[in-house]
Amino acid sequence: MNDTKAVAADNSDRFDRAEALLSRYPDIDGEELKSLKQWFDKEASSFEVASLATKELSGYSQFRADHMNRFSALEMITIGLIVIAVGATVLLFL
Repeated sequence: MNDTKAVAADNSDRFDRAEALLSRYPDIDGEELKSLKQWFDKEASSFEVASLATKELSGYSQFRADHMNRFSALEMITIGLIVIAVGATVLLFL
């Protein structure tokens, strides 16, 4: 039972840290930015992300626009290959 409380406290601490970093964004250093990205990508639940979004923190929307709402190079290549494959398939059947 103590382990469950420790995990819950740890998650709460991470949420509070992310909230504090977002309130200072973009005035955070590289290590803090890396930590924030990892939290959003790997650790945050949908509920936690929604909770931050409703708080209207000054840096939240800018952080999302700068780092989270963009396609990565791998995603762009994948999308391009899918478009080419679909286009080639359509051309084959015309």
